[in-house]
Amino acid sequence: MDHYEIRKFTGWHHHIIVCMLAHFFLRHLKIRLGKKAPSITLSELRVLFEVVLPLRTKDIKAVIEIIKWIQIRNHRSYLSHRKRKLRELENCN
Repeated sequence: MDHYEIRKFTGWHHHIIVCMLAHFFLRHLKIRLGKKAPSITLSELRVLFEVVLPLRTKDIKAVIEIIKWIQIRNHRSYLSHRKRKLRELENCN
């Protein structure tokens, strides 16, 4: 659950739901199979989910919109960090 980098609540929420589903699946396997349950880790389960769960396909317009959104968010983040650093430098002097 500690391998994530997010900027919005929805990203965190998505990550936590996927982690909870993975834990639920492992627990369900343990209950259902008992001692025959495989010793599978969450990282191995992630690989399994990548194969089993369907991936969303995107057209070129959707990809371009996502890239634009990411660039705008990154630029806003840069400006915010720059503003904070400049303020810290002014306070030090």
